[in-house]
Amino acid sequence: MKIHCLQTGTVRCKQFQLTGASNIISRFYQLAFTDKWGEWMPTYCWLIEHQEGLILVDTGETAKIYDKGYLPDGGLYHKAVETRIKPEEELPHQLAKIGFKTKDIKTVILTHMHGDHIGGLVHLEHCNILVSKTEYEMASSKKGAGNGYFQKNWPTWFQPNLITYSDGAEGNFASSQKITEDGKVIVVPTPGHSIGHQSILIKAEGYTTVLAGDLTYNESTLKQEIPDVLLNNKAAKQTVKTVHQYVKSNPCIYLSSHDWNAPNILADTKIYKEEAIA
Repeated sequence: MKIHCLQTGTVRCKQFQLTGASNIISRFYQLAFTDKWGEWMPTYCWLIEHQEGLILVDTGETAKIYDKGYLPDGGLYHKAVETRIKPEEELPHQLAKIGFKTKDIKTVILTHMHGDHIGGLVHLEHCNILVSKTEYEMASSKKGAGNGYFQKNWPTWFQPNLITYSDGAEGNFASSQKITEDGKVIVVPTPGHSIGHQSILIKAEGYTTVLAGDLTYNESTLKQEIPDVLLNNKAAKQTVKTVHQYVKSNPCIYLSSHDWNAPNILADTKIYKEEAIA
């Protein structure tokens, strides 16, 4: 198998999400009343070349964010996150750079359903699209918009297949679901950043690649067990501990959706053993 890193624009959030802030009052104050932004970071999706067909993990951002009404005009949304992308940075153009077209993709796995991860869905009607049942139910509920999901922007045809993690434990993950028949692409629940967030494990000889979505912003924040959340929650704290333990216990490559260093990690095929992630 081969994994490709595709960048679709950039994103930034408030600095406390990158460096941590344990006090909920401090987090809310920085979110609502300060302009302490972190650096602009890449927005990645991932193409997996598998013998059973091409698998895309997340779909990236869309230039429709600049269309009037696509994103909220006010509220906390623009205080929490800012995104930017050029039309030529969207998914079809990034695929073309490595010799593929959207029609070549067989399966799409969504780590979660925030806009910068599902913006490219419009190009993928022909695919088998997989998302956590918990995530989809929240995103499509009356609470969805208040939790960062914008159902009005979904393609009219969008009806994903829902993952319920029916394949038992995977390492120290209590449940999992195999996506490929050979069992080399596995989804595990990693709630916290969103209620139904999930991560993808890709098994290769001697090591596992962890496509962590927005679990943490990078390897450093995984080591420090700083989850990518607006307000701390028990699920996020437990999930980041579980994933940290997994990569300490198994030779792993850890890739986050917004880590500038991810392409270098992927190119080096560096194996993170216990002494590397402590």
